[in-house]
Amino acid sequence: MAKKNTIIGLVDADLLNGGTRHPNLLLMKLSGFLKDNNLIVELITTNTIDISKYKLIYISKVFSFSPDPQFYTTATKYQKRKFRIGGTGMYATKTKIPEFKQFRERDMYQIERDSFLRTLPNKYGIEERPFGIDLSRQMPDYNLYDDYIEQKIKEGRNPNYYNDYKHYSIGFLTRGCIRHCPFCVNKLENEVTAYSKLEWFVSNEKDNRGKLIRPYIYLWDDNFLAAPKEIWKPQLEELMKLGRPFQFRQGLDERIIAESPDGEEIAKMLSQCKYHGDFIFAFDNWHDREKIIKALKIWRKYNPKKGTKFYLFCGYRMAPDNINRFYEDICLIFKRIEILMKFGCVGYVMRHEDYHSSPIPNLYVQIARWCNQQAFYKKMSFWEFVYRNQSFWEETTKKIVGRPKQKGYDDFMKDVKAGYYDNVKMCLPLRTIVELFEMFPEHVDELLYLFSLKFEILKNSK
Repeated sequence: MAKKNTIIGLVDADLLNGGTRHPNLLLMKLSGFLKDNNLIVELITTNTIDISKYKLIYISKVFSFSPDPQFYTTATKYQKRKFRIGGTGMYATKTKIPEFKQFRERDMYQIERDSFLRTLPNKYGIEERPFGIDLSRQMPDYNLYDDYIEQKIKEGRNPNYYNDYKHYSIGFLTRGCIRHCPFCVNKLENEVTAYSKLEWFVSNEKDNRGKLIRPYIYLWDDNFLAAPKEIWKPQLEELMKLGRPFQFRQGLDERIIAESPDGEEIAKMLSQCKYHGDFIFAFDNWHDREKIIKALKIWRKYNPKKGTKFYLFCGYRMAPDNINRFYEDICLIFKRIEILMKFGCVGYVMRHEDYHSSPIPNLYVQIARWCNQQAFYKKMSFWEFVYRNQSFWEETTKKIVGRPKQKGYDDFMKDVKAGYYDNVKMCLPLRTIVELFEMFPEHVDELLYLFSLKFEILKNSK
């Protein structure tokens, strides 16, 4: 049995790398379990620490681009016995399936099999697991990040940045997927199974006025709707009964609405939910377009006005010399957007880190700047957004007056031929588009059509 003054260090590697808008759920559950056993827990928020004070240090890394903490990489072989390190960031980019499978299976179970944790009583588990943490049942410690957040706000960070940390209960109702997407950590999964119940992770803590501190729920399920009906329907009914605003943060699988005989029932039930923010789906593959269109027709029948957003995956397996793959990828982003605009839906560009290896990486950045901000997406075409970057720069930085805020491509080219940009430089977004047109001169007309797609024109209320 561990001593009461034992100090356990917890490390959010992504937090040390600049942080994200989301807390690390594994660490919050681990903190809850340790505190249930009267142990001292410290969230380590700096790369310069004295590791000698800790009995053990647990490191969790969600994103592969986050480096390992400095105190871990510089530790001696003996000192590294103190560390437990895991998370999808340790293996998500591994391309060899046997290696990926080995890392995945180890990572999914290592905390529940941890030799130290299994010396501690499990206060949320079932009879066959009297010791060790049961991640599905463990209530998260939602206060783990409080001191860190308070310090960051004192340093000037906008408090709203930490809304997900402060106002949401977070958990998984189901785990698993059926789609085998090659870029996803669930690519080897074949089914969706029940995981947690709402009461196992929903906080009922109230402030001194009797109001819920965390009135919202974020669900991080991988593919909730792909679960058998006997799983998703009662869970959705339970959410509706609870009455708190909730959102499936990783999105729902719109294709299920088209594929399942229960598609209409799904769309109708979701329309009756107290949903928080936009409904989020995904339109990752162009070859799914017929299913997406069919599903959207059903969806809009029951949700004609509800905000609906689609993740648009792109930039995968890019290479500097593969310009044909690059061109196709860019075109298919906009062809998917064209469908979404017709149904009054917004897009959200999700770039795989491979986009850095594309012939023009900045193009993905500019598309995301436009698409991912609804104020731009709903009012401007991509070309208008790019040119407005130029005219705004000329107004504010160059102090040029009398120039129009918008110009079409033909008028822009007249300025180019007249030598206007010999003296007035192009801003980065416009230079990026020009570089693309120069790379694909035979496709300029097609690109101009795609870059001129406009939500206000394409949106069809019928």
